[in-house]
Amino acid sequence: MTTVRRSDLSCVVQAGGLSSRMGCDKARMSFCGEPLIERVLGRLAPVAGELVVTTSRPSELAYLEEHAFGGLVPRIVPDLEGSAGAMRGIASSLAAARLPLVAIVACDMPFVSPELIGALADRFEAEAIDVCVPREEQGIEPLCAVWRRDACAPVAQELLACDRQRIRCLINRVQAGYMDEPQIVKAAGSTLCFENVNTPEEFAAAELLA
Repeated sequence: MTTVRRSDLSCVVQAGGLSSRMGCDKARMSFCGEPLIERVLGRLAPVAGELVVTTSRPSELAYLEEHAFGGLVPRIVPDLEGSAGAMRGIASSLAAARLPLVAIVACDMPFVSPELIGALADRFEAEAIDVCVPREEQGIEPLCAVWRRDACAPVAQELLACDRQRIRCLINRVQAGYMDEPQIVKAAGSTLCFENVNTPEEFAAAELLA
């Protein structure tokens, strides 16, 4: 499949984690010769109407605002206040986005597929849904999903205020659609797009696949 830039789609990269299993900030680790977060931004740029990075360390990633990826300069936005966890990341991403649809992607996914993100966004044109989530045989992939900002942002803020951290709680509160594995493979070519790197061993193994 080919990618088409969508004027209604914010692509938000989450870089707020502590990278405790990696032992250092994995967002800035060199992956095949470039910082991992720059690789992810570059892969998302062809389908994005805007690029955003949410982070708990905005000063460390501020340099990204001096670089363009596919003609787009990312905005660096601090995470919302609140308990550290998955819901703060989602709520921060939805609050930071300016466009109606929001693709939220973790910064440690070096093979994220712009074709898949575009296919997920396309579903909103045909279905009355608030989020479209990839679903493999072993489970869902909420950190590679596309969300409708106006419907999901208030619910995410409410759950964050209640310290409810499971992303499934948010998905259950809105109108959810799913893209199953055969459709994922058709769009992305494989499920490698969900591969993330949490440890030095996973990082090295992923570089061999690049």
